Amino acid sequence: MFREACATLGLKHIRTRPYTSCTNGKAERFIQMALREWAYAASYPNSDERASELPRWLHEYNFY
Repeated sequence: MFREACATLGLKHIRTRPYTSCTNGKAERFIQMALREWAYAASYPNSDERASELPRWLHEYNFY
């Protein structure tokens, strides 16, 4: 299903090498920031509300 979703959206799935601190560190830092600044930054009434804030946060993360 993931492969089909990527194909539908025109995305290329890129994997990082195991035990490569340079690329894995970037991924880990992104996850930490997402959890701290988006997922748990506010008290959301439900998961749908939290999910609806993700595009806004991603835009802010990528452009500011």
